[in-house]
Amino acid sequence: MRLKDLGERRVLNDIIFKYLDREENILGIDEDAVAYKLPDGQFLVVNVDTFVKSTDAPPLMTFYYMGVKTVIMTLSDLMAKGAIPKYFLLSASLPSDLKVEDLEQILSGVKDTCYKFNVKFSGGDLGSAPDVILTGIGIGYARRLLNRSSAEPGDYVWVTGYFGLTGAALHYLLKQGRVLNKKVLNKIIDYFLNPPICLNDGLAVSSVAKAAMDSSDGLAITLWTIAKQSKVKIVIEKLPLTREVIKYALWNNLDPRDLVFYGGEEFEIVFTSSLPEEEIINNFKKLGARIPIRIGVVEEGSGVFFNGKLLENKGWEHLTT
Repeated sequence: MRLKDLGERRVLNDIIFKYLDREENILGIDEDAVAYKLPDGQFLVVNVDTFVKSTDAPPLMTFYYMGVKTVIMTLSDLMAKGAIPKYFLLSASLPSDLKVEDLEQILSGVKDTCYKFNVKFSGGDLGSAPDVILTGIGIGYARRLLNRSSAEPGDYVWVTGYFGLTGAALHYLLKQGRVLNKKVLNKIIDYFLNPPICLNDGLAVSSVAKAAMDSSDGLAITLWTIAKQSKVKIVIEKLPLTREVIKYALWNNLDPRDLVFYGGEEFEIVFTSSLPEEEIINNFKKLGARIPIRIGVVEEGSGVFFNGKLLENKGWEHLTT
């Protein structure tokens, strides 16, 4: 049997998790970060994420944006746990024939993105590999931890931004999609290369949320994960999509719902809260965050539903090819 016969989730659940030390990790093992309680009452939160050029870099993605993406994918998981990122380290395994200028571009992307999040780029490791492999280590601190298992019936489901634009961008880049408007093309490509998440989004979520999760593997699988770990049912009432997603889907004979639910790579935070809508929006405004979008409700039961039908539980999964 090969790893591809199991897929990422089964490799984690059936093999890797049994080797992990669980005792001091406050978040538990089935999260995207680990957290440890400090003597002053705060929590140290750490996340590791890896970018591989051959599988994660679509055509037209420059080395600069590979550096950008490595930082964003690492820090977004910290913010979804309620942490303020403070330090970033980079392990870079690179082909020996990579141009020096390309390495400089990767590091520029890392440095610029760390600066955007007020994070210190503090060091890392350098090694040799046949592909460009960038592993980010993010370190942050939280006073209140968020996890995936605290959603309760009566909560509303919120997202920090729109979905489907990155799905459209990946379709365009990987499958030579049709675009009839340059502004639409620029919007979807920019959204993919420069996800609009910011530190204030994470701060705002941590002030109002019960359960939260980064959405980089896709909205559908994120909702399913929260529903399963919280032992609740989630009913989606509104799609968080833009006109550009609808237009792109029309031009390419796609269902815009597929781009929204299964596109992936958005790095938005999906969260639940029982607070009144006005209070949530006011908290986001007060903290200078983007205004979140309410998309559904948490009920008793199990599964994720949209338009009265069970939503397919799928998204990005490593080791399946």
